[in-house]
Amino acid sequence: MPPKAVRPVPLPGDAGMTGHDERNLGRLGLISAQKTVPATLRTWSRAVTLPDGRPASIVCTVSEGQTVPHGLDNDVMVGLISLCFEAGLPSDGKFSTSAYRLLKASGFPTTVQYYRILETALKRLTDAKYTVKEGWYRQGAQMWSTQMFSQVSYLAYNAKSELGGASVLTVRLADPIMENLRAGYIKPLDVAFYTSLSQPLVRALYRQLDARRFDEARSDGLAPGFSVALRDWADSLGILSARSDKVRDALSGAHSELVARHYLQDVVWRGRGMGAALEYVFGEPPQTQRPELVEQLLARGVKRGMALRLTNVFPDRIAQAAVRFDHYLKTARTEVGNRGGLMVAMVTRPEDYAGLDAGAVPGASAASPRPAGARAVPEPDLVQLEAKYEGEVAELSGQALLDWVLRQLSLTGLLRRLDASERSQLGERLTQGQLDGRQLVRRSIQALSQGQPAQDAVYQEVRDLLRDAWTPSLTP
Repeated sequence: MPPKAVRPVPLPGDAGMTGHDERNLGRLGLISAQKTVPATLRTWSRAVTLPDGRPASIVCTVSEGQTVPHGLDNDVMVGLISLCFEAGLPSDGKFSTSAYRLLKASGFPTTVQYYRILETALKRLTDAKYTVKEGWYRQGAQMWSTQMFSQVSYLAYNAKSELGGASVLTVRLADPIMENLRAGYIKPLDVAFYTSLSQPLVRALYRQLDARRFDEARSDGLAPGFSVALRDWADSLGILSARSDKVRDALSGAHSELVARHYLQDVVWRGRGMGAALEYVFGEPPQTQRPELVEQLLARGVKRGMALRLTNVFPDRIAQAAVRFDHYLKTARTEVGNRGGLMVAMVTRPEDYAGLDAGAVPGASAASPRPAGARAVPEPDLVQLEAKYEGEVAELSGQALLDWVLRQLSLTGLLRRLDASERSQLGERLTQGQLDGRQLVRRSIQALSQGQPAQDAVYQEVRDLLRDAWTPSLTP
Protein backbone atom coordinates (compact mmCIF):
# COMPACT_ATOMS: atom_id res chain seq x y z
CA MET A 1 0.00 0.00 0.00
CA PRO A 2 1.47 3.40 -0.93
CA PRO A 3 2.28 5.71 1.98
CA LYS A 4 -0.38 8.17 3.01
CA ALA A 5 0.16 11.64 1.61
CA VAL A 6 1.11 14.23 4.19
CA ARG A 7 -0.37 17.65 3.65
CA PRO A 8 1.05 20.78 5.26
CA VAL A 9 -0.99 21.86 8.25
CA PRO A 10 -1.97 25.50 8.76
CA LEU A 11 0.69 27.86 10.00
CA PRO A 12 0.63 28.61 13.73
CA GLY A 13 -1.79 31.41 14.46
CA ASP A 14 -4.01 31.64 17.48
CA ALA A 15 -6.30 34.25 16.01
CA GLY A 16 -7.50 31.59 13.61
CA MET A 17 -7.61 28.67 16.03
CA THR A 18 -10.85 26.76 15.85
CA GLY A 19 -12.22 24.75 18.71
CA HIS A 20 -14.21 21.64 19.53
CA ASP A 21 -15.54 20.19 22.74
CA GLU A 22 -16.24 16.55 23.52
CA ARG A 23 -19.86 16.67 24.59
CA ASN A 24 -19.56 14.51 27.73
CA LEU A 25 -16.74 16.72 29.03
CA GLY A 26 -18.72 19.86 28.26
CA ARG A 27 -21.79 18.55 30.07
CA LEU A 28 -20.38 16.65 33.07
CA GLY A 29 -18.04 19.29 34.52
CA LEU A 30 -15.24 16.96 35.60
CA ILE A 31 -13.04 19.91 36.60
CA SER A 32 -14.10 22.24 39.41
CA ALA A 33 -14.83 25.76 38.18
CA GLN A 34 -13.41 27.26 41.38
CA LYS A 35 -10.17 29.18 40.95
CA THR A 36 -8.79 27.50 44.08
CA VAL A 37 -9.79 24.51 46.19
CA PRO A 38 -8.50 23.27 49.58
CA ALA A 39 -5.04 21.73 49.18
CA THR A 40 -6.28 18.62 51.02
CA LEU A 41 -9.22 17.99 48.66
CA ARG A 42 -8.35 14.63 47.10
CA THR A 43 -11.76 13.18 46.27
CA TRP A 44 -15.31 14.18 45.45
CA SER A 45 -18.44 12.40 44.26
CA ARG A 46 -21.80 13.52 42.99
CA ALA A 47 -25.00 12.28 41.40
CA VAL A 48 -25.99 13.61 37.98
CA THR A 49 -29.10 13.44 35.85
CA LEU A 50 -28.70 12.50 32.19
CA PRO A 51 -30.51 14.35 29.39
CA ASP A 52 -33.08 11.54 29.25
CA GLY A 53 -33.76 11.85 33.00
CA ARG A 54 -31.89 8.74 34.16
CA PRO A 55 -29.54 8.99 37.18
CA ALA A 56 -25.76 8.56 36.97
CA SER A 57 -22.80 9.29 39.22
CA ILE A 58 -19.22 10.58 39.08
CA VAL A 59 -16.31 9.98 41.46
CA CYS A 60 -12.93 11.74 41.25
CA THR A 61 -9.85 10.71 43.26
CA VAL A 62 -6.22 11.85 43.22
CA SER A 63 -2.99 10.58 44.74
CA GLU A 64 -1.57 11.63 48.10
CA GLY A 65 -0.04 15.08 47.78
CA GLN A 66 -2.13 16.04 44.75
CA THR A 67 -5.29 18.15 44.51
CA VAL A 68 -8.37 17.54 42.37
CA PRO A 69 -8.36 19.37 39.00
CA HIS A 70 -9.80 22.87 39.22
CA GLY A 71 -9.72 26.39 37.87
CA LEU A 72 -7.32 26.89 34.98
CA ASP A 73 -7.12 23.13 34.41
CA ASN A 74 -10.37 23.53 32.44
CA ASP A 75 -8.60 25.85 30.01
CA VAL A 76 -5.68 23.46 29.59
CA MET A 77 -8.09 20.65 28.74
CA VAL A 78 -9.80 22.83 26.13
CA GLY A 79 -6.38 23.60 24.66
CA LEU A 80 -5.41 19.92 24.55
CA ILE A 81 -8.59 18.98 22.68
CA SER A 82 -7.97 21.75 20.13
CA LEU A 83 -4.37 20.62 19.58
CA CYS A 84 -5.44 16.98 19.31
CA PHE A 85 -7.72 17.94 16.43
CA GLU A 86 -4.95 20.06 14.95
CA ALA A 87 -2.72 16.96 15.02
CA GLY A 88 -5.35 15.02 13.06
CA LEU A 89 -6.70 12.82 15.89
CA PRO A 90 -3.72 10.41 15.70
CA SER A 91 -4.57 6.72 15.64
CA ASP A 92 -2.64 5.91 18.83
CA GLY A 93 -3.94 9.05 20.53
CA LYS A 94 -0.46 10.54 21.06
CA PHE A 95 0.44 13.97 19.77
CA SER A 96 3.38 16.27 20.43
CA THR A 97 3.42 20.02 20.81
CA SER A 98 5.52 22.72 22.41
CA ALA A 99 4.64 24.05 25.84
CA TYR A 100 4.41 27.48 24.21
CA ARG A 101 1.80 26.25 21.73
CA LEU A 102 -0.27 24.67 24.51
CA LEU A 103 -0.16 27.89 26.52
CA LYS A 104 -1.45 29.83 23.51
CA ALA A 105 -4.15 27.23 22.77
CA SER A 106 -5.25 27.47 26.41
CA GLY A 107 -5.51 31.26 26.18
CA PHE A 108 -2.68 31.90 28.66
CA PRO A 109 0.09 34.53 28.61
CA THR A 110 3.53 33.08 27.82
CA THR A 111 5.17 34.03 31.10
CA VAL A 112 7.28 32.00 33.52
CA GLN A 113 4.36 31.95 35.96
CA TYR A 114 2.02 30.39 33.41
CA TYR A 115 4.56 27.76 32.34
CA ARG A 116 4.58 26.67 36.00
CA ILE A 117 0.78 26.73 36.10
CA LEU A 118 0.70 24.64 32.92
CA GLU A 119 3.05 22.00 34.33
CA THR A 120 1.00 21.71 37.53
CA ALA A 121 -2.26 21.47 35.57
CA LEU A 122 -0.91 18.71 33.33
CA LYS A 123 0.19 16.71 36.37
CA ARG A 124 -3.27 17.04 37.94
CA LEU A 125 -5.04 16.04 34.72
CA THR A 126 -2.79 12.98 34.45
CA ASP A 127 -3.12 11.95 38.09
CA ALA A 128 -6.87 12.43 38.66
CA LYS A 129 -8.89 9.21 38.18
CA TYR A 130 -12.58 9.43 37.29
CA THR A 131 -15.32 6.83 37.47
CA VAL A 132 -18.39 7.89 35.49
CA LYS A 133 -21.08 5.31 36.25
CA GLU A 134 -23.72 4.92 33.53
CA GLY A 135 -23.20 8.55 32.56
CA TRP A 136 -20.70 8.55 29.67
CA TYR A 137 -22.27 8.47 26.23
CA ARG A 138 -20.44 6.38 23.62
CA GLN A 139 -21.25 7.76 20.20
CA GLY A 140 -20.03 4.72 18.29
CA ALA A 141 -22.07 2.24 20.34
CA GLN A 142 -24.99 4.68 20.76
CA MET A 143 -25.29 3.89 24.47
CA TRP A 144 -24.66 5.23 27.96
CA SER A 145 -21.76 3.46 29.68
CA THR A 146 -19.54 3.29 32.74
CA GLN A 147 -15.99 4.53 32.16
CA MET A 148 -12.90 4.80 34.38
CA PHE A 149 -10.09 7.03 33.12
CA SER A 150 -7.73 9.98 33.58
CA GLN A 151 -8.41 12.79 31.15
CA VAL A 152 -4.71 12.72 30.19
CA SER A 153 -3.61 9.09 30.05
CA TYR A 154 -0.01 9.71 28.96
CA LEU A 155 2.33 12.67 29.50
CA ALA A 156 6.02 12.86 28.60
CA TYR A 157 8.48 15.74 28.65
CA ASN A 158 11.94 16.55 29.96
CA ALA A 159 11.37 17.28 33.64
CA LYS A 160 15.03 18.11 34.43
CA SER A 161 14.26 21.79 34.01
CA GLU A 162 11.15 23.95 34.22
CA LEU A 163 8.83 24.08 31.23
CA GLY A 164 9.69 26.76 28.69
CA GLY A 165 8.77 27.73 25.16
CA ALA A 166 11.04 25.09 23.59
CA SER A 167 9.85 22.26 25.86
CA VAL A 168 8.28 19.48 23.81
CA LEU A 169 5.29 17.69 25.32
CA THR A 170 3.83 14.38 24.19
CA VAL A 171 0.27 13.79 25.36
CA ARG A 172 -2.40 11.15 24.93
CA LEU A 173 -5.98 11.83 25.92
CA ALA A 174 -8.07 9.10 27.57
CA ASP A 175 -9.39 6.35 25.30
CA PRO A 176 -13.08 7.19 25.94
CA ILE A 177 -12.38 10.81 24.96
CA MET A 178 -10.45 9.86 21.82
CA GLU A 179 -13.13 7.35 20.81
CA ASN A 180 -15.82 10.02 20.91
CA LEU A 181 -13.68 12.66 19.20
CA ARG A 182 -13.16 10.28 16.28
CA ALA A 183 -16.83 9.25 16.28
CA GLY A 184 -17.93 12.88 16.10
CA TYR A 185 -19.51 13.26 19.54
CA ILE A 186 -18.40 16.87 19.55
CA LYS A 187 -19.72 20.39 19.21
CA PRO A 188 -17.99 23.51 17.92
CA LEU A 189 -16.51 25.66 20.67
CA ASP A 190 -16.01 29.37 20.07
CA VAL A 191 -12.44 29.50 21.39
CA ALA A 192 -12.09 33.25 20.85
CA PHE A 193 -15.19 33.90 22.98
CA TYR A 194 -14.22 31.26 25.56
CA THR A 195 -10.71 32.62 26.14
CA SER A 196 -11.97 36.22 26.26
CA LEU A 197 -14.05 35.53 29.38
CA SER A 198 -12.56 36.92 32.57
CA GLN A 199 -12.42 34.10 35.13
CA PRO A 200 -12.22 30.29 35.32
CA LEU A 201 -15.75 30.16 36.75
CA VAL A 202 -17.18 32.22 33.88
CA ARG A 203 -15.44 30.04 31.30
CA ALA A 204 -16.53 26.80 32.97
CA LEU A 205 -20.11 28.09 33.24
CA TYR A 206 -20.11 29.05 29.55
CA ARG A 207 -18.78 25.61 28.59
CA GLN A 208 -21.55 23.82 30.48
CA LEU A 209 -24.24 26.21 29.27
CA ASP A 210 -23.11 25.78 25.68
CA ALA A 211 -23.24 21.99 26.02
CA ARG A 212 -26.91 22.33 26.97
CA ARG A 213 -27.72 24.95 24.37
CA PHE A 214 -27.21 22.53 21.49
CA ASP A 215 -30.23 20.23 21.49
CA GLU A 216 -30.51 17.77 18.62
CA ALA A 217 -34.10 16.95 19.60
CA ARG A 218 -35.27 20.43 18.58
CA SER A 219 -36.09 21.34 15.00
CA ASP A 220 -33.56 24.17 14.88
CA GLY A 221 -30.98 22.39 17.05
CA LEU A 222 -30.96 25.12 19.70
CA ALA A 223 -32.61 25.17 23.13
CA PRO A 224 -34.07 28.58 24.07
CA GLY A 225 -33.12 27.95 27.69
CA PHE A 226 -33.34 25.44 30.53
CA SER A 227 -33.99 25.20 34.26
CA VAL A 228 -31.78 23.58 36.90
CA ALA A 229 -31.84 23.18 40.68
CA LEU A 230 -29.25 25.37 42.40
CA ARG A 231 -27.84 22.49 44.45
CA ASP A 232 -27.36 20.34 41.34
CA TRP A 233 -25.87 23.24 39.40
CA ALA A 234 -23.37 24.07 42.15
CA ASP A 235 -22.33 20.40 42.21
CA SER A 236 -21.97 20.31 38.44
CA LEU A 237 -19.72 23.37 38.48
CA GLY A 238 -17.68 22.08 41.40
CA ILE A 239 -18.62 24.97 43.70
CA LEU A 240 -17.82 23.62 47.15
CA SER A 241 -19.73 26.00 49.44
CA ALA A 242 -22.96 24.73 50.99
CA ARG A 243 -24.10 28.30 51.71
CA SER A 244 -26.61 29.57 49.19
CA ASP A 245 -25.47 33.20 49.55
CA LYS A 246 -21.88 32.24 48.65
CA VAL A 247 -23.02 30.20 45.67
CA ARG A 248 -25.33 32.98 44.52
CA ASP A 249 -22.57 35.60 44.80
CA ALA A 250 -20.20 33.43 42.77
CA LEU A 251 -22.73 32.79 40.02
CA SER A 252 -24.12 36.32 39.87
CA GLY A 253 -20.86 37.81 38.64
CA ALA A 254 -20.54 35.14 35.96
CA HIS A 255 -24.17 35.66 34.92
CA SER A 256 -23.65 39.41 34.61
CA GLU A 257 -20.66 38.94 32.31
CA LEU A 258 -22.47 36.48 30.04
CA VAL A 259 -25.53 38.74 29.87
CA ALA A 260 -23.34 41.73 29.07
CA ARG A 261 -21.72 39.70 26.27
CA HIS A 262 -25.23 38.80 24.96
CA TYR A 263 -24.68 35.06 25.36
CA LEU A 264 -27.45 35.01 27.97
CA GLN A 265 -30.59 37.10 27.73
CA ASP A 266 -31.67 36.56 31.33
CA VAL A 267 -31.24 34.43 34.44
CA VAL A 268 -34.26 34.04 36.73
CA TRP A 269 -33.90 32.81 40.32
CA ARG A 270 -36.89 31.01 41.86
CA GLY A 271 -37.11 29.99 45.50
CA ARG A 272 -34.74 30.46 48.41
CA GLY A 273 -31.67 28.85 49.88
CA MET A 274 -30.04 25.82 48.33
CA GLY A 275 -33.52 24.66 47.32
CA ALA A 276 -33.74 27.47 44.76
CA ALA A 277 -33.81 26.90 41.01
CA LEU A 278 -32.37 28.88 38.11
CA GLU A 279 -33.95 29.47 34.73
CA TYR A 280 -31.48 30.36 31.99
CA VAL A 281 -32.68 32.17 28.87
CA PHE A 282 -30.16 32.17 26.04
CA GLY A 283 -29.53 35.24 23.92
CA GLU A 284 -30.22 35.43 20.22
CA PRO A 285 -28.39 32.80 18.15
CA PRO A 286 -25.02 33.95 16.83
CA GLN A 287 -25.32 36.09 13.74
CA THR A 288 -23.25 35.54 10.64
CA GLN A 289 -22.00 37.75 7.85
CA ARG A 290 -22.06 34.74 5.52
CA PRO A 291 -25.74 33.76 5.21
CA GLU A 292 -25.00 31.88 1.98
CA LEU A 293 -22.87 29.43 3.99
CA VAL A 294 -25.72 28.88 6.43
CA GLU A 295 -28.02 28.11 3.49
CA GLN A 296 -25.54 25.57 2.11
CA LEU A 297 -25.53 23.78 5.45
CA LEU A 298 -29.31 23.91 5.85
CA ALA A 299 -29.75 22.48 2.34
CA ARG A 300 -27.68 19.48 3.43
CA GLY A 301 -29.66 18.67 6.57
CA VAL A 302 -27.79 20.65 9.23
CA LYS A 303 -30.03 22.29 11.82
CA ARG A 304 -29.99 26.08 11.98
CA GLY A 305 -28.33 26.39 15.38
CA MET A 306 -25.44 24.17 14.38
CA ALA A 307 -25.25 25.85 10.95
CA LEU A 308 -24.84 29.27 12.54
CA ARG A 309 -22.09 28.04 14.86
CA LEU A 310 -20.25 26.19 12.08
CA THR A 311 -20.40 29.28 9.87
CA ASN A 312 -18.82 31.40 12.60
CA VAL A 313 -16.20 28.87 13.67
CA PHE A 314 -15.28 27.13 10.39
CA PRO A 315 -16.28 29.48 7.53
CA ASP A 316 -13.37 28.45 5.30
CA ARG A 317 -14.29 24.75 5.40
CA ILE A 318 -17.92 24.83 4.36
CA ALA A 319 -17.63 25.24 0.58
CA GLN A 320 -15.20 22.31 0.25
CA ALA A 321 -17.29 20.18 2.62
CA ALA A 322 -20.36 20.86 0.45
CA VAL A 323 -18.50 19.65 -2.65
CA ARG A 324 -17.43 16.46 -0.86
CA PHE A 325 -20.91 15.92 0.56
CA ASP A 326 -22.61 16.27 -2.83
CA HIS A 327 -20.11 13.97 -4.50
CA TYR A 328 -20.52 11.38 -1.76
CA LEU A 329 -24.30 11.33 -2.14
CA LYS A 330 -23.95 10.73 -5.89
CA THR A 331 -21.45 7.90 -5.55
CA ALA A 332 -22.53 6.19 -2.29
CA ARG A 333 -23.94 2.70 -2.73
CA THR A 334 -26.13 2.94 0.36
CA GLU A 335 -28.48 5.68 1.49
CA VAL A 336 -27.14 8.15 4.04
CA GLY A 337 -29.29 7.94 7.15
CA ASN A 338 -28.19 11.16 8.88
CA ARG A 339 -27.37 13.67 6.17
CA GLY A 340 -26.96 16.56 8.58
CA GLY A 341 -24.63 14.58 10.82
CA LEU A 342 -22.47 13.63 7.83
CA MET A 343 -22.21 17.26 6.71
CA VAL A 344 -21.26 18.40 10.22
CA ALA A 345 -18.56 15.72 10.33
CA MET A 346 -17.18 16.83 6.96
CA VAL A 347 -16.88 20.39 8.26
CA THR A 348 -15.45 19.59 11.70
CA ARG A 349 -13.14 16.72 10.63
CA PRO A 350 -12.11 17.47 7.02
CA GLU A 351 -9.02 15.27 7.25
CA ASP A 352 -11.25 12.18 7.49
CA TYR A 353 -12.89 12.97 4.14
CA ALA A 354 -9.97 14.28 2.08
CA GLY A 355 -10.35 11.43 -0.43
CA LEU A 356 -13.91 12.38 -1.34
CA ASP A 357 -13.09 15.31 -3.62
CA ALA A 358 -14.69 14.70 -6.99
CA GLY A 359 -11.38 14.95 -8.78
CA ALA A 360 -9.79 12.32 -6.56
CA VAL A 361 -12.36 9.56 -7.04
CA PRO A 362 -12.35 7.41 -10.18
CA GLY A 363 -15.55 7.66 -12.16
CA ALA A 364 -16.67 10.92 -10.56
CA SER A 365 -18.52 13.23 -12.87
CA ALA A 366 -16.60 16.45 -13.29
CA ALA A 367 -19.68 18.18 -14.65
CA SER A 368 -22.16 17.13 -12.00
CA PRO A 369 -24.73 19.84 -11.29
CA ARG A 370 -24.58 21.83 -8.08
CA PRO A 371 -27.54 22.02 -5.72
CA ALA A 372 -29.72 25.08 -6.11
CA GLY A 373 -28.30 28.03 -4.25
CA ALA A 374 -24.80 26.56 -3.92
CA ARG A 375 -21.97 28.70 -5.18
CA ALA A 376 -19.32 27.41 -7.54
CA VAL A 377 -16.03 26.59 -5.85
CA PRO A 378 -13.14 27.77 -8.03
CA GLU A 379 -10.31 25.33 -8.63
CA PRO A 380 -7.28 26.61 -6.73
CA ASP A 381 -4.05 27.33 -8.58
CA LEU A 382 -2.00 24.68 -6.79
CA VAL A 383 1.32 26.09 -8.00
CA GLN A 384 0.46 29.52 -6.62
CA LEU A 385 -0.83 28.06 -3.36
CA GLU A 386 2.33 26.00 -2.89
CA ALA A 387 4.55 29.00 -3.65
CA LYS A 388 2.57 31.13 -1.21
CA TYR A 389 2.83 28.46 1.47
CA GLU A 390 6.59 28.05 0.94
CA GLY A 391 6.98 31.82 1.21
CA GLU A 392 5.09 31.92 4.50
CA VAL A 393 7.17 29.06 5.90
CA ALA A 394 10.39 30.79 4.83
CA GLU A 395 9.43 33.82 6.93
CA LEU A 396 8.92 31.80 10.13
CA SER A 397 11.48 32.08 12.89
CA GLY A 398 11.88 31.38 16.58
CA GLN A 399 8.86 29.94 18.37
CA ALA A 400 6.60 30.05 15.30
CA LEU A 401 9.11 27.97 13.32
CA LEU A 402 9.49 25.48 16.18
CA ASP A 403 5.72 24.98 16.42
CA TRP A 404 5.42 24.48 12.66
CA VAL A 405 8.25 21.92 12.59
CA LEU A 406 6.81 19.96 15.53
CA ARG A 407 3.38 19.81 13.90
CA GLN A 408 4.83 18.57 10.61
CA LEU A 409 7.02 15.95 12.30
CA SER A 410 4.01 14.73 14.26
CA LEU A 411 2.21 14.09 10.97
CA THR A 412 5.16 12.20 9.48
CA GLY A 413 5.49 10.03 12.60
CA LEU A 414 9.09 11.01 13.36
CA LEU A 415 8.33 12.62 16.72
CA ARG A 416 6.68 9.55 18.18
CA ARG A 417 9.91 7.57 17.64
CA LEU A 418 11.87 9.94 19.89
CA ASP A 419 11.73 9.65 23.67
CA ALA A 420 10.91 12.58 25.95
CA SER A 421 14.55 13.59 26.42
CA GLU A 422 15.23 13.48 22.67
CA ARG A 423 12.14 15.54 21.91
CA SER A 424 13.27 18.13 24.44
CA GLN A 425 16.75 18.26 22.91
CA LEU A 426 15.23 18.56 19.45
CA GLY A 427 13.21 21.57 20.59
CA GLU A 428 16.31 23.21 22.03
CA ARG A 429 18.39 22.60 18.88
CA LEU A 430 15.65 23.99 16.65
CA THR A 431 15.20 27.07 18.85
CA GLN A 432 18.96 27.74 18.96
CA GLY A 433 19.28 27.39 15.19
CA GLN A 434 21.57 24.35 15.44
CA LEU A 435 19.22 22.31 13.28
CA ASP A 436 17.54 23.25 10.00
CA GLY A 437 13.89 22.55 10.80
CA ARG A 438 12.64 23.19 7.25
CA GLN A 439 15.16 20.75 5.80
CA LEU A 440 14.27 18.15 8.43
CA VAL A 441 10.58 18.43 7.52
CA ARG A 442 11.38 18.05 3.81
CA ARG A 443 13.55 15.00 4.47
CA SER A 444 10.96 13.43 6.74
CA ILE A 445 8.14 13.88 4.20
CA GLN A 446 10.31 12.56 1.33
CA ALA A 447 11.21 9.50 3.41
CA LEU A 448 7.54 8.56 3.68
CA SER A 449 7.40 7.92 -0.06
CA GLN A 450 10.75 6.08 -0.07
CA GLY A 451 9.87 3.36 2.40
CA GLN A 452 10.88 2.28 5.88
CA PRO A 453 14.68 2.24 5.29
CA ALA A 454 14.60 5.92 4.33
CA GLN A 455 12.46 6.75 7.37
CA ASP A 456 14.88 4.83 9.59
CA ALA A 457 17.80 6.76 8.09
CA VAL A 458 16.24 10.15 8.90
CA TYR A 459 15.42 8.95 12.39
CA GLN A 460 19.02 7.82 12.92
CA GLU A 461 20.37 11.12 11.57
CA VAL A 462 18.31 13.03 14.10
CA ARG A 463 19.44 10.78 16.96
CA ASP A 464 23.08 11.16 15.89
CA LEU A 465 22.70 14.92 15.84
CA LEU A 466 21.16 14.94 19.29
CA ARG A 467 24.17 12.93 20.49
CA ASP A 468 26.35 15.70 19.00
CA ALA A 469 27.37 13.62 15.99
CA TRP A 470 27.70 16.06 13.05
CA THR A 471 25.02 15.58 10.40
CA PRO A 472 25.68 17.82 7.39
CA SER A 473 22.34 17.14 5.66
CA LEU A 474 20.26 18.45 8.55
CA THR A 475 22.40 21.23 10.03
CA PRO A 476 22.27 24.79 8.67
